[in-house]
Amino acid sequence: MSYCSKCGAEIIDKSSLYCQRCGANLKSERTVIKHEAPLVRPKRNINIKLVIAVLGFALVVSAVWGIITTFRLSVIQTTLQQTQITLSQTQSELADNKQQLTGAQAELSLTEKNLTQTQSILSQTQTQLTSAQTELNNTKTQLSSTQSQLSSTTSELTSTTSLLSDTQSQLASSMQQLSDYKKTMLALGITIHSSTTSWTFNGLTWTHNDNSQAVNPTWNQLMTFIAQDKTDQYPYNINSFNCVNYSTTVYNNAETLNIETAMVTLNLRNSTAGHAVNAFITSDYGLVYVDCTGNDAIARVETGKVYRAVVPGTVQPGQVRNDTWWDALTGNYYYLSNNYGGQAVVGSIDIWW
Repeated sequence: MSYCSKCGAEIIDKSSLYCQRCGANLKSERTVIKHEAPLVRPKRNINIKLVIAVLGFALVVSAVWGIITTFRLSVIQTTLQQTQITLSQTQSELADNKQQLTGAQAELSLTEKNLTQTQSILSQTQTQLTSAQTELNNTKTQLSSTQSQLSSTTSELTSTTSLLSDTQSQLASSMQQLSDYKKTMLALGITIHSSTTSWTFNGLTWTHNDNSQAVNPTWNQLMTFIAQDKTDQYPYNINSFNCVNYSTTVYNNAETLNIETAMVTLNLRNSTAGHAVNAFITSDYGLVYVDCTGNDAIARVETGKVYRAVVPGTVQPGQVRNDTWWDALTGNYYYLSNNYGGQAVVGSIDIWW
Protein backbone atom coordinates (compact mmCIF):
# COMPACT_ATOMS: atom_id res chain seq x y z
CA MET A 1 0.00 0.00 0.00
CA SER A 2 1.17 3.52 -0.84
CA TYR A 3 0.51 6.70 1.14
CA CYS A 4 1.05 10.40 0.54
CA SER A 5 4.23 11.51 2.20
CA LYS A 6 2.65 14.85 2.98
CA CYS A 7 -0.76 14.12 4.45
CA GLY A 8 -0.47 10.37 4.90
CA ALA A 9 -3.53 9.55 2.86
CA GLU A 10 -3.65 6.17 1.06
CA ILE A 11 -2.98 6.39 -2.65
CA ILE A 12 -5.58 4.30 -4.34
CA ASP A 13 -4.92 5.32 -7.91
CA LYS A 14 -1.40 4.37 -8.59
CA SER A 15 -1.33 6.33 -11.82
CA SER A 16 -2.50 9.60 -10.27
CA LEU A 17 0.08 12.36 -10.18
CA TYR A 18 -1.45 14.29 -7.26
CA CYS A 19 -2.80 13.28 -3.87
CA GLN A 20 -6.56 13.22 -3.81
CA ARG A 21 -6.62 14.68 -0.25
CA CYS A 22 -3.94 17.40 -0.09
CA GLY A 23 -3.14 17.75 -3.79
CA ALA A 24 0.54 17.17 -3.24
CA ASN A 25 2.61 16.21 -6.31
CA LEU A 26 3.15 12.55 -5.87
CA LYS A 27 6.04 12.50 -8.32
CA SER A 28 8.06 15.19 -6.57
CA GLU A 29 7.16 14.00 -3.16
CA ARG A 30 8.52 10.80 -1.87
CA THR A 31 5.93 8.12 -1.63
CA VAL A 32 5.94 6.23 1.55
CA ILE A 33 5.21 2.61 1.22
CA LYS A 34 4.36 0.81 4.28
CA HIS A 35 3.74 -2.82 4.69
CA GLU A 36 2.25 -2.73 8.13
CA ALA A 37 -1.03 -4.26 8.85
CA PRO A 38 -3.83 -2.54 7.10
CA LEU A 39 -5.18 0.53 8.87
CA VAL A 40 -8.71 1.59 9.00
CA ARG A 41 -8.97 4.52 6.70
CA PRO A 42 -10.57 7.57 8.33
CA LYS A 43 -13.38 9.24 6.77
CA ARG A 44 -12.68 12.22 4.57
CA ASN A 45 -15.06 14.58 6.34
CA ILE A 46 -13.53 13.80 9.69
CA ASN A 47 -10.11 14.62 8.29
CA ILE A 48 -11.34 17.93 6.94
CA LYS A 49 -12.93 18.90 10.22
CA LEU A 50 -9.81 17.97 12.00
CA VAL A 51 -7.77 20.07 9.63
CA ILE A 52 -10.16 22.97 10.06
CA ALA A 53 -10.06 22.57 13.81
CA VAL A 54 -6.34 22.44 13.73
CA LEU A 55 -6.22 25.44 11.46
CA GLY A 56 -8.68 27.28 13.68
CA PHE A 57 -6.71 26.43 16.73
CA ALA A 58 -3.61 27.48 14.90
CA LEU A 59 -5.27 30.77 14.00
CA VAL A 60 -6.35 31.30 17.57
CA VAL A 61 -2.93 30.41 18.80
CA SER A 62 -1.49 32.67 16.14
CA ALA A 63 -3.85 35.45 17.12
CA VAL A 64 -3.09 34.98 20.80
CA TRP A 65 0.55 34.71 19.98
CA GLY A 66 0.23 37.83 17.84
CA ILE A 67 -1.53 39.67 20.69
CA ILE A 68 1.04 38.47 23.14
CA THR A 69 3.81 39.29 20.74
CA THR A 70 2.27 42.69 20.03
CA PHE A 71 1.93 43.33 23.77
CA ARG A 72 5.38 42.14 24.40
CA LEU A 73 6.61 44.22 21.48
CA SER A 74 4.80 47.22 22.89
CA VAL A 75 6.31 46.53 26.26
CA ILE A 76 9.66 46.07 24.61
CA GLN A 77 9.20 49.29 22.64
CA THR A 78 8.20 51.14 25.81
CA THR A 79 11.14 49.60 27.61
CA LEU A 80 13.32 50.45 24.64
CA GLN A 81 12.09 54.04 24.67
CA GLN A 82 12.70 54.25 28.38
CA THR A 83 16.02 52.60 27.83
CA GLN A 84 16.78 55.10 25.09
CA ILE A 85 15.75 57.96 27.37
CA THR A 86 17.84 56.45 30.15
CA LEU A 87 20.64 55.91 27.69
CA SER A 88 20.36 59.53 26.54
CA GLN A 89 20.38 60.68 30.13
CA THR A 90 23.22 58.34 30.85
CA GLN A 91 25.09 59.64 27.80
CA SER A 92 24.42 63.22 28.98
CA GLU A 93 25.54 62.29 32.46
CA LEU A 94 28.48 60.50 30.93
CA ALA A 95 29.34 63.64 28.94
CA ASP A 96 29.00 65.68 32.14
CA ASN A 97 31.09 63.10 33.95
CA LYS A 98 33.65 63.23 31.16
CA GLN A 99 33.72 67.01 31.43
CA GLN A 100 33.98 66.76 35.21
CA LEU A 101 36.59 64.07 34.78
CA THR A 102 38.53 66.33 32.41
CA GLY A 103 38.30 69.13 34.98
CA ALA A 104 39.22 66.72 37.74
CA GLN A 105 42.17 65.50 35.69
CA ALA A 106 43.26 69.11 35.14
CA GLU A 107 42.85 69.76 38.85
CA LEU A 108 44.67 66.52 39.57
CA SER A 109 47.48 67.55 37.26
CA LEU A 110 47.63 70.97 38.94
CA THR A 111 47.45 69.29 42.34
CA GLU A 112 50.28 66.94 41.37
CA LYS A 113 52.30 69.94 40.20
CA ASN A 114 51.52 71.77 43.42
CA LEU A 115 52.32 68.61 45.35
CA THR A 116 55.68 68.36 43.60
CA GLN A 117 56.40 72.00 44.41
CA THR A 118 55.19 71.44 47.96
CA GLN A 119 57.43 68.39 48.29
CA SER A 120 60.36 70.46 47.00
CA ILE A 121 59.54 73.25 49.45
CA LEU A 122 59.06 70.66 52.17
CA SER A 123 62.45 69.15 51.34
CA GLN A 124 64.07 72.61 51.48
CA THR A 125 62.20 73.32 54.70
CA GLN A 126 63.40 70.02 56.13
CA THR A 127 66.97 70.94 55.20
CA GLN A 128 66.53 74.38 56.76
CA LEU A 129 64.94 72.77 59.79
CA THR A 130 67.87 70.37 60.13
CA SER A 131 70.28 73.29 59.81
CA ALA A 132 68.23 75.29 62.31
CA GLN A 133 68.19 72.31 64.66
CA THR A 134 71.97 72.05 64.37
CA GLU A 135 72.31 75.77 65.04
CA LEU A 136 69.91 75.43 67.95
CA ASN A 137 71.97 72.60 69.40
CA ASN A 138 75.13 74.67 68.95
CA THR A 139 73.38 77.65 70.53
CA LYS A 140 72.25 75.47 73.43
CA THR A 141 75.83 74.28 73.88
CA GLN A 142 77.13 77.84 73.73
CA LEU A 143 74.36 78.94 76.08
CA SER A 144 75.27 76.20 78.52
CA SER A 145 78.93 77.22 78.29
CA THR A 146 77.98 80.88 78.66
CA GLN A 147 75.78 80.08 81.64
CA SER A 148 78.67 78.17 83.18
CA GLN A 149 81.00 81.09 82.48
CA LEU A 150 78.36 83.48 83.80
CA SER A 151 78.04 81.42 86.95
CA SER A 152 81.82 81.39 87.32
CA THR A 153 81.98 85.12 86.54
CA THR A 154 79.18 85.80 89.01
CA SER A 155 81.08 83.86 91.63
CA GLU A 156 84.25 85.77 90.77
CA LEU A 157 82.28 89.02 90.78
CA THR A 158 80.91 88.21 94.21
CA SER A 159 84.42 87.41 95.42
CA THR A 160 85.80 90.52 93.71
CA THR A 161 83.00 92.65 95.14
CA SER A 162 83.80 91.31 98.59
CA LEU A 163 87.50 91.91 97.96
CA LEU A 164 86.72 95.38 96.59
CA SER A 165 84.67 96.12 99.68
CA ASP A 166 87.57 95.00 101.86
CA THR A 167 90.01 96.97 99.70
CA GLN A 168 87.81 100.06 99.85
CA SER A 169 87.66 99.67 103.60
CA GLN A 170 91.44 99.28 103.72
CA LEU A 171 91.81 102.22 101.32
CA ALA A 172 89.58 104.37 103.49
CA SER A 173 91.68 103.36 106.49
CA SER A 174 94.89 104.00 104.52
CA MET A 175 93.60 107.37 103.32
CA GLN A 176 92.80 108.27 106.89
CA GLN A 177 96.27 107.16 107.97
CA LEU A 178 97.79 109.07 105.05
CA SER A 179 95.85 112.14 106.07
CA ASP A 180 97.09 111.68 109.61
CA TYR A 181 100.63 111.18 108.31
CA LYS A 182 100.41 114.32 106.20
CA LYS A 183 99.17 116.29 109.16
CA THR A 184 101.96 114.84 111.26
CA MET A 185 104.57 115.52 108.55
CA LEU A 186 103.31 119.08 108.11
CA ALA A 187 103.47 119.52 111.87
CA LEU A 188 107.07 118.35 111.68
CA GLY A 189 107.73 120.78 108.84
CA ILE A 190 108.03 118.03 106.20
CA THR A 191 106.29 118.18 102.78
CA ILE A 192 106.11 115.02 100.63
CA HIS A 193 106.07 115.44 96.85
CA SER A 194 104.98 112.85 94.26
CA SER A 195 107.56 111.35 91.95
CA THR A 196 108.20 113.43 88.84
CA THR A 197 110.79 113.45 86.10
CA SER A 198 112.12 116.81 87.31
CA TRP A 199 112.15 119.08 90.35
CA THR A 200 112.68 122.78 90.86
CA PHE A 201 114.76 124.28 93.65
CA ASN A 202 115.97 127.85 94.05
CA GLY A 203 114.47 128.69 90.64
CA LEU A 204 116.40 125.95 88.81
CA THR A 205 115.05 122.67 87.37
CA TRP A 206 116.83 119.30 87.58
CA THR A 207 115.82 116.10 85.80
CA HIS A 208 116.30 112.61 87.24
CA ASN A 209 115.83 108.96 86.29
CA ASP A 210 113.05 107.20 88.19
CA ASN A 211 113.06 103.37 88.43
CA SER A 212 109.71 101.74 89.30
CA GLN A 213 111.53 98.48 90.12
CA ALA A 214 113.75 100.05 92.76
CA VAL A 215 113.39 98.73 96.35
CA ASN A 216 114.39 99.87 99.83
CA PRO A 217 117.93 98.72 100.81
CA THR A 218 119.11 97.33 104.12
CA TRP A 219 121.50 99.40 106.26
CA ASN A 220 124.47 97.37 105.08
CA GLN A 221 123.42 97.65 101.41
CA LEU A 222 123.14 101.41 101.84
CA MET A 223 126.62 101.65 103.43
CA THR A 224 128.05 99.58 100.56
CA PHE A 225 126.41 101.83 97.96
CA ILE A 226 127.76 105.03 99.65
CA ALA A 227 131.28 103.58 99.81
CA GLN A 228 131.25 102.57 96.13
CA ASP A 229 129.54 105.69 94.76
CA LYS A 230 132.02 108.40 93.66
CA THR A 231 129.64 111.36 93.48
CA ASP A 232 131.30 113.02 96.50
CA GLN A 233 134.55 113.26 94.52
CA TYR A 234 133.12 115.79 92.03
CA PRO A 235 134.53 119.29 92.66
CA TYR A 236 131.99 121.62 94.25
CA ASN A 237 131.03 124.74 92.31
CA ILE A 238 128.18 126.95 93.44
CA ASN A 239 127.21 127.75 89.86
CA SER A 240 127.92 124.54 87.93
CA PHE A 241 127.86 121.68 90.43
CA ASN A 242 126.30 122.51 93.78
CA CYS A 243 124.44 120.49 96.42
CA VAL A 244 121.42 119.92 94.15
CA ASN A 245 123.72 118.43 91.48
CA TYR A 246 125.24 116.11 94.08
CA SER A 247 121.81 115.03 95.30
CA THR A 248 120.48 114.46 91.75
CA THR A 249 123.55 112.43 90.75
CA VAL A 250 123.26 110.18 93.83
CA TYR A 251 119.55 109.75 93.09
CA ASN A 252 120.20 108.64 89.51
CA ASN A 253 123.05 106.30 90.49
CA ALA A 254 120.98 104.63 93.24
CA GLU A 255 117.88 104.19 91.05
CA THR A 256 120.05 102.65 88.32
CA LEU A 257 121.12 100.02 90.88
CA ASN A 258 117.46 99.39 91.86
CA ILE A 259 117.86 101.21 95.18
CA GLU A 260 114.91 103.40 96.15
CA THR A 261 115.91 106.95 97.14
CA ALA A 262 114.58 110.49 97.34
CA MET A 263 115.94 113.99 96.92
CA VAL A 264 115.54 116.21 99.97
CA THR A 265 115.68 120.01 99.93
CA LEU A 266 116.11 121.98 103.17
CA ASN A 267 115.11 125.53 104.05
CA LEU A 268 117.32 126.84 106.83
CA ARG A 269 116.32 129.42 109.40
CA ASN A 270 118.18 132.74 109.31
CA SER A 271 119.81 131.71 106.04
CA THR A 272 119.31 132.84 102.47
CA ALA A 273 120.76 129.52 101.20
CA GLY A 274 119.25 126.11 101.35
CA HIS A 275 120.69 122.66 101.06
CA ALA A 276 119.98 119.36 99.23
CA VAL A 277 120.63 115.81 100.46
CA ASN A 278 119.21 112.31 99.81
CA ALA A 279 116.85 110.14 101.85
CA PHE A 280 116.78 106.33 101.99
CA ILE A 281 114.29 104.15 103.87
CA THR A 282 116.26 101.14 105.04
CA SER A 283 114.26 97.94 105.49
CA ASP A 284 115.77 97.30 108.93
CA TYR A 285 116.39 100.79 110.51
CA GLY A 286 114.01 103.13 108.73
CA LEU A 287 114.67 106.64 107.37
CA VAL A 288 118.29 107.66 106.83
CA TYR A 289 119.54 111.00 105.40
CA VAL A 290 122.74 110.93 103.30
CA ASP A 291 124.74 114.06 102.33
CA CYS A 292 127.34 113.51 99.57
CA THR A 293 128.22 117.16 98.88
CA GLY A 294 132.02 117.18 98.99
CA ASN A 295 132.18 114.21 101.37
CA ASP A 296 129.97 111.21 102.15
CA ALA A 297 128.07 111.72 105.41
CA ILE A 298 125.07 110.50 107.43
CA ALA A 299 123.00 113.51 108.48
CA ARG A 300 120.41 114.45 111.07
CA VAL A 301 117.62 116.35 109.34
CA GLU A 302 114.87 117.51 111.68
CA THR A 303 112.91 120.74 111.78
CA GLY A 304 113.86 122.91 114.73
CA LYS A 305 117.17 121.09 115.12
CA VAL A 306 120.69 122.06 114.09
CA TYR A 307 121.76 120.33 110.91
CA ARG A 308 124.64 117.93 111.67
CA ALA A 309 126.34 115.19 109.65
CA VAL A 310 129.07 112.61 110.33
CA VAL A 311 131.06 110.25 108.11
CA PRO A 312 129.68 106.72 107.69
CA GLY A 313 130.96 104.34 110.33
CA THR A 314 130.92 107.06 113.01
CA VAL A 315 127.23 106.57 113.75
CA GLN A 316 125.56 103.26 114.47
CA PRO A 317 122.21 102.54 112.82
CA GLY A 318 120.36 102.74 116.15
CA GLN A 319 121.69 106.30 116.74
CA VAL A 320 120.56 107.81 113.43
CA ARG A 321 117.41 109.36 114.96
CA ASN A 322 118.72 109.71 118.53
CA ASP A 323 118.74 113.46 119.20
CA THR A 324 120.59 112.99 122.48
CA TRP A 325 123.47 111.37 120.60
CA TRP A 326 123.51 114.09 117.94
CA ASP A 327 123.25 116.93 120.42
CA ALA A 328 126.12 115.49 122.48
CA LEU A 329 128.56 115.73 119.56
CA THR A 330 131.41 118.16 120.30
CA GLY A 331 133.58 117.69 117.24
CA ASN A 332 134.15 115.65 114.10
CA TYR A 333 130.82 116.56 112.51
CA TYR A 334 129.67 118.83 109.71
CA TYR A 335 127.15 121.64 110.00
CA LEU A 336 125.70 124.41 107.84
CA SER A 337 126.22 128.07 108.67
CA ASN A 338 123.45 130.66 108.84
CA ASN A 339 123.72 134.32 107.83
CA TYR A 340 125.23 135.14 111.21
CA GLY A 341 127.98 132.50 111.13
CA GLY A 342 126.30 130.20 113.59
CA GLN A 343 125.06 126.64 113.03
CA ALA A 344 121.95 126.64 110.83
CA VAL A 345 118.69 125.21 112.13
CA VAL A 346 116.40 123.31 109.74
CA GLY A 347 113.23 125.31 109.08
CA SER A 348 111.33 123.00 106.70
CA ILE A 349 111.92 119.83 104.70
CA ASP A 350 110.74 118.89 101.16
CA ILE A 351 111.13 115.27 100.13
CA TRP A 352 110.93 114.34 96.43
CA TRP A 353 110.39 110.60 95.83
